[in-house]
Amino acid sequence: MTTIRTSNNPKMLTWAREEAGYTIEQAAEGLGISAENIEAAESDKRPLTLNQLRKAAEIYDCPFGYFYFLEPPHEKTYEPVPDYRIAPELSGVSHHRLNLEIKKVRDRREIYIDLAKNINKEINTFQILKEPNTKNIGGAIRNRLKIVDSEISVLRYDKVYTYWKSKIENDGILVYESQYIPDVSGVIGIAIYYPICPIILIRRGSSSNVRKLFTLLHEYAHLLIGKSGLSDETAQLIETSQTDKEVIETTCNRLASEILVPSEKVIIPEYSTLSPEEKMEYLANKFMVTYSTAAVCLKKRNLITDAELRYLLELRRKAYKEKQKNKTGEVRIPRETLMRLDIGRPMFSVVVSAYERGILDILDASKILNLRVNKIDKLVAGSI
Repeated sequence: MTTIRTSNNPKMLTWAREEAGYTIEQAAEGLGISAENIEAAESDKRPLTLNQLRKAAEIYDCPFGYFYFLEPPHEKTYEPVPDYRIAPELSGVSHHRLNLEIKKVRDRREIYIDLAKNINKEINTFQILKEPNTKNIGGAIRNRLKIVDSEISVLRYDKVYTYWKSKIENDGILVYESQYIPDVSGVIGIAIYYPICPIILIRRGSSSNVRKLFTLLHEYAHLLIGKSGLSDETAQLIETSQTDKEVIETTCNRLASEILVPSEKVIIPEYSTLSPEEKMEYLANKFMVTYSTAAVCLKKRNLITDAELRYLLELRRKAYKEKQKNKTGEVRIPRETLMRLDIGRPMFSVVVSAYERGILDILDASKILNLRVNKIDKLVAGSI
């Protein structure tokens, strides 16, 4: 039984901060107080106020009651995700909100595994690639994922990402999305490798959406070679390798491109008389990928130059901004739909199943899914 103090425990403040992966400076930023105040609270010189403690529980993503424990409920589990950002101004940049999103998906993974065991759901070991440089590797991985060209060809563009995401989830990966990964971090995708239930976290929102499909496959490639990492947009464009991390990023870029657009299916003469814009449109329509993804894949096949790639990507950014500007009225997306995106289909499914079987009560299910209590029974009944 855990012993509780009558006042908050400075030792637990330190444990919760470090478990969330925050430096003292990041914690101070998140709490809106000085680093000196954090140090004073953790050394038992000047306690945080009750409101500051509540805020600390929020940004550390831990129960408020933990601050009154005599000892931590478990050993520290935090491990930093290797940084594969390439842009000079971004490499090494950290932010308390980025760390919080990483902690959340790691915690969700633990919940998923526990619930899956309770409902007797089989969890298989994720198989990494023994040799990622074999010929026709893209086709082999598409077979592994059970990608069917005829299924993709009849999809609307806005459904293609969902199709690929579901196939990757079926390969034993927990795919999460978040709109809270901060712009300042530059991070658009994160892969966290585990032998079972590895994680992909995708940044959702603004211009990141035009790159979501390639980002998804880039992070999947990270897991296929058994390498955790967080990536920025620049990392997903590099083709030459001078450092160890650039070798990994170029490998992941090549794999992502091969999976989406296998080399053996690209007939080079078909592109010989086309302009860069026409090449992008033609490949996008043929393989049902976004225009931005098509541009990246064209460069991987040396069908366009570096300058042409930058031009096409900038063209797509401008088109996206113009589309957003011309939107008439805000389309409201139901919260349960957003939460399915955020926590992924496997997590959503095991929580609902555990609730149906009485393993979770309605309050627990509501908390995990971040939905109102009155939505849970409607979900189980299939009415939403």
